[in-house]
Amino acid sequence: MTGKQVVIPIFANKSYRANVGAILTGSLVDEFARQSGGKVTAEENADLVLTGAVMTYSTSPVSFTAADTVKEYRAVMTVESALTEKNGGKVIWKGMVSWGQDYPANSDVTLQQNAEAAAIKEICRNLSQQIYHSISEGF
Repeated sequence: MTGKQVVIPIFANKSYRANVGAILTGSLVDEFARQSGGKVTAEENADLVLTGAVMTYSTSPVSFTAADTVKEYRAVMTVESALTEKNGGKVIWKGMVSWGQDYPANSDVTLQQNAEAAAIKEICRNLSQQIYHSISEGF
């Protein structure tokens, strides 16, 4: 990717969880800009296009209290992505990555939603790092 400009359109969301494609895209833009020294650009200036989709998002309880109530949940997201040349459409890299993150259960709905939102941001950050490093290994 040395010297190449990358555009990252919003990733599709094929999961039931609203907005995870947009959150992931923001994390990817941040990661690629940070790691590549600002090689993320608008489509008209791009040499490469990173596209993809959130394929799945799920949550499940992972630990319980002595009273058998949920203590923690685990959120897991799976993403499929591809890096292609803008002109010609040659696929340079394609892969699927997955990441899970535990977060605390809470009886307060707002606190529960905030905990899950924080877990989603952490998942997206880790997936972005995985995608960037997987692509970088090929160059």
